[in-house]
Amino acid sequence: MISPQNCKDTICRKSARMIRRSAKRREVAKRAKAIRSGRSEMPVLVYQMGKVGSSTISFSMRTAGIECEHVHRVLPETIKAVRKQHLQRGVEPKDERVGLAIGRRLRESNEPVRIITMVREPISRNISAYFQNLSEFFVGEELNLIRVDGAIETFLEEYPHQTPVKWFDDEFETATGLSVYRGGFDFEKGYEIFTEGKYSVLCLRVEEPDETKQIALEEFLGRKDIILTSANVANQKAYADLYREFKNQVVLPEEYIDNLLQSKYATYFYSGKELERIREGWSKNRR
Repeated sequence: MISPQNCKDTICRKSARMIRRSAKRREVAKRAKAIRSGRSEMPVLVYQMGKVGSSTISFSMRTAGIECEHVHRVLPETIKAVRKQHLQRGVEPKDERVGLAIGRRLRESNEPVRIITMVREPISRNISAYFQNLSEFFVGEELNLIRVDGAIETFLEEYPHQTPVKWFDDEFETATGLSVYRGGFDFEKGYEIFTEGKYSVLCLRVEEPDETKQIALEEFLGRKDIILTSANVANQKAYADLYREFKNQVVLPEEYIDNLLQSKYATYFYSGKELERIREGWSKNRR
């Protein structure tokens, strides 16, 4: 039997969550309105696919007092499609009014725009993104009760594995008119800065050490006071144990590894030697 006190505690927790959600919606609406109005300077955009280490970049920039917005989508058609997918899964759609506002302003304004976009080895990125959104694949289930074999099966059968290799073509280039595939990424340097039209872009690999990331940010933003602070780290989350088990036990099909590591995306941002090391790392569980 549920005690009156437990019932009261549950109601209090639900009320607290509703208050936080309401406050967050108001904050998002305020930011979206400010961006749409055009009365303020366009913030630095941390604009990339999910789970490529960009939370750390945006958090560190905000800590340094740099106004920025962190978005994965700005195209209305993409945002609409993702919303539809969430509703079909029985998941509450994400509030993407800021992304919509940014997309509109990019289309309508000729003002200078600074974008930081990041890349990550696609297999690690997919697994990390899957776990970040694990509740969307196991709706209504307690994450700490999910078995590792079930998590592996669902990942292989249901996750949209082509997201990292298609994101720049389908999202970034469509929104900005820019291609990041510009003829040669410097594997040793680990980042690239380029300017085209109204856009200045920093493209940075998440695997680079913090020292390299800091140098890249300082060069791009003209600031010397950015201190990198990790944020949104999987091994600190509720699913940390399952995440570790998954990576230790998953056996990826050879064609899956080939498809991602032989893609235009992977071969542009990673050298042949780097891709071979990545392949060896993901082939470790083969029997």
